[in-house]
Amino acid sequence: MPPGTAYVRSGKVMSRDFHSFRERRDLLLYIVLAAAGFFVQQTDGYPIPGAWIGSSGSWFGFTDREGYYSFTGSEPDTITVHATGFADWTGVQPENGESVKLAESVFETGECIQVTATRGSLVNAVPSTVVLLKDELAELSTEGMESLNGKVTGVVVREYGGSMPVVSISMRGGDPSQTDQMVNGVSITSARDGLPTGLFDPAVFSSVEISRGGASGVNGSSGSAGSINYLPPLSSQPLAFTATSLSSGSVYFAGKFRGYAVSLRRNTGNGGTVGYSTTLLATGRYSNVRYGFLGAAAAGDIEGPQWSAETEGNREQHQIECWSTVSEGQFEFSINGGAGRMKYLQTAPFSADDTHEDQRAGASAVWNGPVTVKGCLNSTWLNSTATDNHSIVSGTLNASGKTGIFQGNLGCMVEDNGTPHYSGRITVAEQLFTTGFTAHTSVFTDYRIPTVNDLYWPADGYVSGNPDLRSERSTGAEAGLKLNTTLVFSEVCMFLTDSRNLITWLPGETGVWSPSNVSSSLSRGIEFSTGFNTGSTFLRSTVSWIIATDETENTPRDGMLLPYRPEYTWGVDAETQVMWSVVLKAGLTGMGKRFTDRTQTEYLPEYTVADFTLRRPLSGTTAVEVGVRNAFNASYQETNGFPGQGRTFRLTFEYTGE
Repeated sequence: MPPGTAYVRSGKVMSRDFHSFRERRDLLLYIVLAAAGFFVQQTDGYPIPGAWIGSSGSWFGFTDREGYYSFTGSEPDTITVHATGFADWTGVQPENGESVKLAESVFETGECIQVTATRGSLVNAVPSTVVLLKDELAELSTEGMESLNGKVTGVVVREYGGSMPVVSISMRGGDPSQTDQMVNGVSITSARDGLPTGLFDPAVFSSVEISRGGASGVNGSSGSAGSINYLPPLSSQPLAFTATSLSSGSVYFAGKFRGYAVSLRRNTGNGGTVGYSTTLLATGRYSNVRYGFLGAAAAGDIEGPQWSAETEGNREQHQIECWSTVSEGQFEFSINGGAGRMKYLQTAPFSADDTHEDQRAGASAVWNGPVTVKGCLNSTWLNSTATDNHSIVSGTLNASGKTGIFQGNLGCMVEDNGTPHYSGRITVAEQLFTTGFTAHTSVFTDYRIPTVNDLYWPADGYVSGNPDLRSERSTGAEAGLKLNTTLVFSEVCMFLTDSRNLITWLPGETGVWSPSNVSSSLSRGIEFSTGFNTGSTFLRSTVSWIIATDETENTPRDGMLLPYRPEYTWGVDAETQVMWSVVLKAGLTGMGKRFTDRTQTEYLPEYTVADFTLRRPLSGTTAVEVGVRNAFNASYQETNGFPGQGRTFRLTFEYTGE
């Protein structure tokens, strides 16, 4: 019997709480040692990530980035394997370790197999995509989005501001506004500032795709540096919940069942401020109609930087998103809508009372033929006490397809003033030497339009918007090599991104700060990850070396590193069983110094944070975890004047329902 497994009374082989190993995307050996499943591949043996496995209209899960699917135990004897661009496969459940070969949906005879697409997926569109599952989402929920630092290459996160934090996510040296955030392929970013209005708990989702590089083709939005796509729980999701208490005073609860999920949180900021938030997610399917609802509400006190006078105030944030898709043969028709509201009230050191509201609606049609063609029409209405009332209408047309080792997409977005914006990506991916090696190279071009705040922020003697701003343009390339064997895994990717017409807020001759298209930047770097897994011990390390410089000629900042873009980030994660079925998890993450201005005169020093967790199963479906974040109480700052989280202890109870 493989190490780490034990027979239970029913005769089924059960893992001794190595759930986290089964759910890590990077690992292959666990497939043989702990979980039964099969591979989904193209006819030439190339893996198909994101293929869906189901039966009679219900979906049980999808393959990971190596094309592997782990049985959940709820699948019937006969299953269907579905992947966009390939003919569906239906047959008897494959044996453990076997491969299912899918043929492309267009054959030499000219026959076209009608395939019903599921939902927008980054893993099939951008090669540099990481998929995080349950354990990683739980970590993001309890430790914050900043825990992505050192765990996902090319990503830098700042999270600050108290119980109602501001989350800034930079990818490959890009500006945070160049990162698009989606749920189920539908953008949730606001045209007001390019960020989501709501504070969503990652724990309510089943997985999240994080892609680095622009022009994904999934959603015609502002993801010119990268995209994040949160995916709802599956209809096969059993009842599961977690309850967490932190020594800081925060308390979290999250539960899932079928396509539904809920989260209730009491959030405590580093300065002792308190806030409350809730997230509700509901998805379902009726015949050929899929639908979903996502809502979030949060309210709490804010915290100012340490170098300023004491700040007193609070913020309320609400956001709802709805979507529905009807599939009929090769066609899909979708509608979506959403609304967000943020109210900001400050009483000290000065008074401020701002309310921002936005509503949006969209419709799209998709044809899944030899190529996939998608047309979208979107409208946004904004009302703000600061920027007044504005409306935006845009149309998008995107085509994507794959033939042999080539894959690409081409898109065009037209604003209501008639201005067109183009995006596109071409990827070449192929196996090398053996089935363990894959290589890819990509080139892309993408855009980002100005936000309403950039354009219309009223002049108040300190800041002023600029209605004459032009759209940014980013062009990039990357090349990567990946190795996966039964013992080790390794991946390296080199990239280069050039951005022009960057929108930058700078002081004018009168001292008033205003945005303008005066900047250019160049980001280049290497992302590397490697590790091994013996079934009972797992080790993974990552390092990102990124040089993101200002390339604005004839200025003092020409050639200087962009603010808050560290030259390197790194991380090491390890798991092993110690005794009495207890699993020890340990992690180290760190980053280099970050300049806080554009001329490299002031900076935040480098830092390292250590985390430890002990996990002990109580039964086949329950477990308890005890952990400590920043175990050595390292002193560091998320951003200038906002300290990072100090030593924090955590107690979590989990019911998996598996």
